[in-house]
Amino acid sequence: MKLSSLILTVWGVVFLTASNAGADVVLVKDGQAQSRIVLADRPSEQARQAAQVLQEYIERISGAKLAVVSEKEAAPGSRIFIGQSDAVRAMGLKAPSGFTREMNEEGFILKTVGSDLVMAGNEDRHYRGTIYAVYDFLDRLGCRWFFPGEYGEVVPKKATLSVGRLDVESRPSFRFRNIWYSGWMPAGPEDQAKLAKWYDCNKAHALSGLSLPGDGTVIRLAPPEKYYDSLPQIYALESDGSRSREMLCLSEPETVAVAVKTVTEAFRSDPAMLTFGFGPPDGHPLCHCDRCQKGLLGFTGKGLGEPSLSDLWFKFVNAVAKEVKKEFPDRWILTNGYANRVRLPEGVGKLSDNIGIQSAVIQACTLHPTGDPKCWQRQDYEELLTQWTQEIPCVFVYDYDPGKSLDNLPFPALHNLKRDLPFLKEKGVWGFWTEGQNAWMTTHLNYYIRARLMWDVKQNVESLVEDYCESFYGKAAGPVERYIWRLEDAVNRSPAHATWGMDVPWNTIYSPAMVRALDSDLAAADKMADSPERRLHVRMLRLVHRHMKAYLAMEEAAAEGDFAGAVAKAGEMLAVRDEAAGIDPALIPHTPEWCRDSGFTVEGRRNRYRDLSGRTDGSQGGLVALLPRKWEFKTDPGEDGQIYRWYLPGKGIGWKEIDTALYWQAQGYQNRRGLGYGGQAWYRTVFDVPAGAKGKPLKLAFGGIYNQGLWIWVNGLLIDRRPSQDSSRPFDVDVTGHIKPGQQNSVAVLVNTPSASRSERSGLYRRAFLWSPK
Repeated sequence: MKLSSLILTVWGVVFLTASNAGADVVLVKDGQAQSRIVLADRPSEQARQAAQVLQEYIERISGAKLAVVSEKEAAPGSRIFIGQSDAVRAMGLKAPSGFTREMNEEGFILKTVGSDLVMAGNEDRHYRGTIYAVYDFLDRLGCRWFFPGEYGEVVPKKATLSVGRLDVESRPSFRFRNIWYSGWMPAGPEDQAKLAKWYDCNKAHALSGLSLPGDGTVIRLAPPEKYYDSLPQIYALESDGSRSREMLCLSEPETVAVAVKTVTEAFRSDPAMLTFGFGPPDGHPLCHCDRCQKGLLGFTGKGLGEPSLSDLWFKFVNAVAKEVKKEFPDRWILTNGYANRVRLPEGVGKLSDNIGIQSAVIQACTLHPTGDPKCWQRQDYEELLTQWTQEIPCVFVYDYDPGKSLDNLPFPALHNLKRDLPFLKEKGVWGFWTEGQNAWMTTHLNYYIRARLMWDVKQNVESLVEDYCESFYGKAAGPVERYIWRLEDAVNRSPAHATWGMDVPWNTIYSPAMVRALDSDLAAADKMADSPERRLHVRMLRLVHRHMKAYLAMEEAAAEGDFAGAVAKAGEMLAVRDEAAGIDPALIPHTPEWCRDSGFTVEGRRNRYRDLSGRTDGSQGGLVALLPRKWEFKTDPGEDGQIYRWYLPGKGIGWKEIDTALYWQAQGYQNRRGLGYGGQAWYRTVFDVPAGAKGKPLKLAFGGIYNQGLWIWVNGLLIDRRPSQDSSRPFDVDVTGHIKPGQQNSVAVLVNTPSASRSERSGLYRRAFLWSPK
């Protein structure tokens, strides 16, 4: 049965029309109010807000404005009680209430009693149960809030509203349900206000009132202004011998004593304070004192810390937690398992049960679901999460959506969510602190589906998508739904991998044939859209699609050596963002100025391509020879190539052809688990140089090479060696005097890269060419 049919069936029972004599509560009849909204004589602020929300949306749906009255003003008749009150208690109804260290008391009720309707929920501490009850009721009337703000809202029009029997008590699947805006996309006060409303509409929340282990919060334990001068030894020793003001020395006994003092004083001063969170600075912080260095157990690899800090860190956290528990056994010490603290400790023993872990595995691939057999990173993630949930009772997840570069292309993740959230619920995970972005057509349905599953993990993702398409696109729902699932299936099937901040090889995922099918879907949606509002929604989706196609064309132009064409396509993407801003600037936003030059933004890529174009268009110099796109390639796990002179044409056997515009893992150099080849590998090619280059200064430009060291030979002579070249920027090698104009020349590049790591990117990924500077 289609979801639309299911909703109509359910609503046919719950929301009956005036002609259905069995209706228990009539709210509105033919546009005229038939009920009143009733608050307690001394209502809570949340109940007041909930009543206003209900009044506003009932009027928007039906045109009728329901009066809001107090209990003492509420005469018998059809009444809608909002929040707890004497009258609700007299009915024998009890909404969820209370707040304990378990933080699992959240929930609400929707119940009919005779001709009355009750909406009430837990309002203790940060709980928003009564607000959730009202929005859940409006959802049953057909209202939707897919995205924040007016653009993402659906409010149906019905002149008559009536309610059949309701007996609902709803509680969330996860206790923590947060998606927050990071600074990677613009988000001002108005955006934050819209997000706060969207939280309420979709039963998410901001984790307000909890002390959380954000990056750099370890310094809460020993504020430098209080201790730095008197106790310098408790601060981490830097490699240059100075003491850090941002990280603590974890092996210094006095550090534990100061930390315990800080936490216990905080709990004493605020009896309502349930958690104290702290985490090291972002990155891979270490103390370089002898004791801390000896405490490092030497576990490295897979990008999980070079070396892992887990044993030192969790030994320190455990010592603090045990001491705090003596006085405050009902409070939590929250910390994070992030960066070089992702692994579980090996030599600490049983962790205190008042420790909560925010598991933030930034090293895990974001393109595939947990446990995917073709993705070793998601297999490792599954194992790490399982181990943490077996070790301690409170584990919550910090993840990334979108988990890729800042290209603002669609980031399909529904195929992950429908697998990951049930898995995490099964393991007892408490919830999510998701790093999001104010870029709602990049994430598209991800946040909406997340919110729905975080409240009720048993909801069917396919049905939720179908409901979105029917509610938001009307008669164009079918082709839009096909469009969504084409993107999802392509990413899910792809052998490529990505983590937060990494470029995705989209051209390998979205083939020309697939793009043509997507074109067809949107052309059909254009024809079928049946109202101005739905045509606007389809137009927005077409802008997203144009933006994506321009990106694919930009990368293909660069791969062909047409850097000016790549610059033009980047400009086209930015123009699409301008057009989208006319609908809502939060849908495909421009990158903030502070990070625009980064290589993983469109603006940064445009700058890179502009730089390369300048070497060939006469502004900086002129093109002499564009080297072939396809070179010979050979891995060298035994490091034999230098001995056997593979840099010479014809040397060695087993060479294969490779595209120099794409890193080698994306071209099949990985095993069935997606573990890419790491180590040394060789590229070589020959190319003709015109005789007219004689006497000119010559440079060999490389658009980009992922590496941890490289060597470059020209015509059999090693002319350049770089221990580690910046992978994000083009670079030049002066080959004047080494090139033979009027002849065929050879070039070879030996690239060294690490084994399994977070990035899983190695080798040449942009075209090389010979040019002559002015």
